[in-house]
Amino acid sequence: MKIRLRLILLLGCLLAVFAAAVWLLHTFQRREAGLIRAGLEEQRNGLLDQVLTLTGQSLQGFANDYSLWGEMVTFVQTGDRAWAKVNLDASLVNFGVHAAWVLRPDGSVVYRTPEVDPATLAALTFAEPAFHERLGREKTMHFFLEVPAGLLEVRTAPIQPSDDTQRLTPARGWLVVTRLWDESYLQTLAQTLESKVTFASGPPRAGGASTINLRRELLDWNKRLVRTLQVNYRSLALTRLLEGNREEVYLLFFFGVAMITVTVIGVSRWVITPLRQLGQSLATGRTEPLKPLRQDQSEFGHLARQVEHSFAQRQALEHEVRERGRMAQALRETETHLRQSLELRSRLARDLHDGIIQSIYAAGLGLEGVRSMLQVDPASAEQGLASCQKALNETIWGVRTFIDGLEPELTQARPFRQTLTTLVDTMRSVQQANITLAIDESIARRVSHAQELQLLQILRESIANALRHGAPGSINLSLQSDTDGRARLEIADDGRGFNPAGHQSPGHGLVNLGVRAREMDGALQIDSAPGKGTRIIVRFNPSHPPTP
Repeated sequence: MKIRLRLILLLGCLLAVFAAAVWLLHTFQRREAGLIRAGLEEQRNGLLDQVLTLTGQSLQGFANDYSLWGEMVTFVQTGDRAWAKVNLDASLVNFGVHAAWVLRPDGSVVYRTPEVDPATLAALTFAEPAFHERLGREKTMHFFLEVPAGLLEVRTAPIQPSDDTQRLTPARGWLVVTRLWDESYLQTLAQTLESKVTFASGPPRAGGASTINLRRELLDWNKRLVRTLQVNYRSLALTRLLEGNREEVYLLFFFGVAMITVTVIGVSRWVITPLRQLGQSLATGRTEPLKPLRQDQSEFGHLARQVEHSFAQRQALEHEVRERGRMAQALRETETHLRQSLELRSRLARDLHDGIIQSIYAAGLGLEGVRSMLQVDPASAEQGLASCQKALNETIWGVRTFIDGLEPELTQARPFRQTLTTLVDTMRSVQQANITLAIDESIARRVSHAQELQLLQILRESIANALRHGAPGSINLSLQSDTDGRARLEIADDGRGFNPAGHQSPGHGLVNLGVRAREMDGALQIDSAPGKGTRIIVRFNPSHPPTP
């Protein structure tokens, strides 16, 4: 993985960690705000209940106080309106009561305050049997009624004598008092609660995280919903807390983004760019991308200078390698020329030894024989001299061929059998020996010119060695097919023989025979023993395939 990718992954991980930290901080702040909001909501609920209780105490106090009064019992019986005007109507304003009714035990009206409008009277249900039955069962009731003027809060109490503080005696009548929840009353609640107080017309709406929504269901005497009181309280402290948390999150977020941006720019300028320049220089092998880093005193500048130094060393090393390569090539060419010269010298030595020298030696032997016949048989001596002259002429021609750099036999276009026959006739002419030749024509046609050269030299060396050292009576030459399909050249004589294992000779004859056999990719075998004659066998694979 490249360093640039690693740095990008590292910055990505840092960004992820920072985002997680911001998210955790935001989560903790929301949880803290939620706990604070829940505490405030509980507190505001209790405060709302207390305010409703306090504002309703005057209505409840009027109902309880005036119903537990002996004169009220007498009023139910007499219905004295003058007494009611003095004792009831004059007290309504002091207790914040909108209207009051005095009912007999059967529910009939004894008295009502005169301020009640006809529409409100029509909406009242005090005369309903179900209401009267429930009133007798519960005695004190607190409920709400919807009237044309607005919402009425209603409280009831049984009328009983003053000494019945436990309210154990049967009710002598009923006192019903009401209060109108108009805009002024709602404004009073709003000021007391420091909230917005309205009647809800639908499901509650979200007012924001800092707004606490409280609701109270207002039921009629039959436990049916009349209206819903909604109180919306916006906490200034919670609002400031949420705004502070939001600003803190935004500040932390922008600070983190700025830090990561600065880090990315710095890493790109001070790390990634120098690394890219170093990479381009190393990839192309040029020093031009390193120019901006040459005067840099940081680690990358030091690396750039080291890279330039390594390039210079590499160029010097490449130059030295090229020079050494040229020297090595020159040495190899010299060695090749020397090896070729040595091989040529060795080949010329073998050819001179096996060909020219043997021919001169055979001519010398022939001349010795001619000298012994000059007095006895001049005609045979003349014939011998002619043969020696012919052999010397062929030797001279061979020497000239060597001087011209050509192999003698390769310049001849004669068949291999004719070449062997000529060689045997020459040896017979200069030496009085019985030499026989047997050749398989199918094998002779498969022998290449190079193999002919080696075979001729082997035959010359072998015949000359036999005549020189073995004094044979006969020499048998044969070129036949061997049992394994290879060609077999055999030279056998009945001379004195020798021990091949213990034979030591100052010459190169036997060594040259082995070398020539190996150059033909063949094998040389010498069978000989003192007094048993000598047999030389060369087995090789002819170069040309058999002809059909």
